[in-house]
Amino acid sequence: MALEILDFLQGSFSLIFVIISIIIALKILSKYFEYKTRTYIFVSLSWIGVASPWFPDSISFLKILIFNAPLEPEWYFIIGNSLLPVFLLCWLTAYTDLLYKDKQKLILSIFIVIGVIFEIIFFYLLFTDIDEIGVFLRPFQVEFGTLITISFIMFIAILLITGVLFARQSIRSEKPDVSLRGKFLLIAFISFTIGAILDSAIGSILEATDPLLPFFVVIIRLILISSALEFYCGFILPKWVENFFLKNKI
Repeated sequence: MALEILDFLQGSFSLIFVIISIIIALKILSKYFEYKTRTYIFVSLSWIGVASPWFPDSISFLKILIFNAPLEPEWYFIIGNSLLPVFLLCWLTAYTDLLYKDKQKLILSIFIVIGVIFEIIFFYLLFTDIDEIGVFLRPFQVEFGTLITISFIMFIAILLITGVLFARQSIRSEKPDVSLRGKFLLIAFISFTIGAILDSAIGSILEATDPLLPFFVVIIRLILISSALEFYCGFILPKWVENFFLKNKI
């Protein structure tokens, strides 16, 4: 199948975002072997989860380029949506490891129940009425049903709220490097939220024939890519970044 310029931009920039996210997740995971702290495992999985809605676009894009056929709808939805509760559980585990440790069991237990309910409904619809999950408008544009829409909003809301609370805690630190990490994390969570919302809504805001649509697609994906880099700086804070922003530090 031939890809129009809009489809090519959506697919290619999704692939770039996913590749960068995987590299960043692996770099965060590598810190586990250095510090032996399980938080790094859960945080790395969390960022894979953040990027997971763009995994099917990336895979479908490569499949079209190589085999001239998109990813099957069933696999598209499974890859992009079915594991969201698992990834969010990883983030909440990492979050409550660092904050609210005393309430961790309660928070995780409540979310596990919600996640199980989601999975049951998701796979029931997948095998009985897949259109209720989503309908393809273009190769990389899906009009999602109520279940995925509500779940996505909840995913974004939980990620933003907990991310901002965690970042704020770090920003208040008297240690300049910890405070800097918090600022990067705050920007990362806000950037991702803006990028994700705009990315899901752009198809409804602008017509597919609008000449500005490809431009906005690129800008939105760049915002998502920037959120991944900001998240990396927030959790890892490379020495050169620290030196650049805190010149009084060696």
